[in-house]
Amino acid sequence: MANLILIIGAGVAGLCAAEMLTDAGMECVILEATDQVGGRVRALEGFADFPIELGAEEIHGPVNAVQTLAKSFGSKIETLQHFSTNDMLRLDGELRFLDQAAKDSDVARAFGLIDRLGFYNGENWTVQEYLIRSHFPRRTWHYLDSRLGVEHGTTLDRLAIRGFTNYERGWEARETNYTLRGRYLELFEPLIARLNDRIRRKTIVKAIDWQRSPAVRLADGERIEARAVIVTASVAALRAGIVDFDPVLPAEKANALQSIGMDTGMKILLKFRIRFWDENMYFLHADGLLPQFWAPGKGKSPDAAVLTAFIGGSKAETLARIGIDPVEFAVKELDEIFGSGIATRSFENGFVADWGAETFVRGLYSYPTTDTLPEHRVALAKSLDGKVFFAGEATDTGGSSGTVHGAMESGKRAAREIRQSI
Repeated sequence: MANLILIIGAGVAGLCAAEMLTDAGMECVILEATDQVGGRVRALEGFADFPIELGAEEIHGPVNAVQTLAKSFGSKIETLQHFSTNDMLRLDGELRFLDQAAKDSDVARAFGLIDRLGFYNGENWTVQEYLIRSHFPRRTWHYLDSRLGVEHGTTLDRLAIRGFTNYERGWEARETNYTLRGRYLELFEPLIARLNDRIRRKTIVKAIDWQRSPAVRLADGERIEARAVIVTASVAALRAGIVDFDPVLPAEKANALQSIGMDTGMKILLKFRIRFWDENMYFLHADGLLPQFWAPGKGKSPDAAVLTAFIGGSKAETLARIGIDPVEFAVKELDEIFGSGIATRSFENGFVADWGAETFVRGLYSYPTTDTLPEHRVALAKSLDGKVFFAGEATDTGGSSGTVHGAMESGKRAAREIRQSI
């Protein structure tokens, strides 16, 4: 066991770390707390005539590790490109496609703000504080909450406007977003099959002892010693203390966990008997509590009458606090948007993926708060004395946090660090 590498979490970061270590001839075992592999990459089968993503759904950008992996499958895996011209905005109670809405000066101003975010160098306010201070027209705030807030797993009152200066250039362009015709997890299934005998499912890690040779203690009392440990748990899960560290985490790492944002949130799937929205619509930027809907079957199932609603941050907390069924609430919001109670009349089925309620995830993905500095992600990614290493999208320091390709790169980075230290 002296040369064993333990990886906590069979999400994308853990799988990519295990692949690199295995290719280098090193012995590794992945400890997964649940019976599922893939982490926040998960699809729902049988709800419609195509699989619907409950977690990661889009590939952000035309050139990254996910795109490279998808292309390696050739024609077996097809990517679908989506364009902002297929997005709709509810403005002043009316639905408009974005190319029509762009003729409105307030909407054009919102477009401009998004385009310039990566170059903002003013005070580090939340986006909402910036909008208030700059007297930004309130009639387009909901569009920004959809494009900036919930797209980053939170709301404008928590998202830092300076947080995007370290992001990949071009992240804000909707034309660089893609989905897969099949399931996202298909990209990783060959790797999962290859590593299957190295994955211990339903294996909960309770503590990591890193004072001497690192060792983990499992929920059933078993203790496993290792040469090194890679932790891929989310910011929210680590912040909640699902794993005890002995000695406790250094102050800089504990401070990083508190400074990087990660909020609760959910996807609400809605199936209808008829499609009552424009057949060309992909995204709908709404003006209610639910900031965003989209048609997940676009490009996949021409007859699908399914919408996904997405909510995070303080709005998700409000929805949970008022105690209303999320599916019922979402249907009523669509009644308000499309009128005549049409969503209620044609509603057929619903499903909620509540990521805040997932014990070993506890939220959506990381985002920059006004307390988040670039050095916080560096500190989070830093190893503990070359014994315990950290991976996961929140540890990405190259501007790809909150993405699947960021998680992939972080797992590879942690594996490289272990190889170099050994």
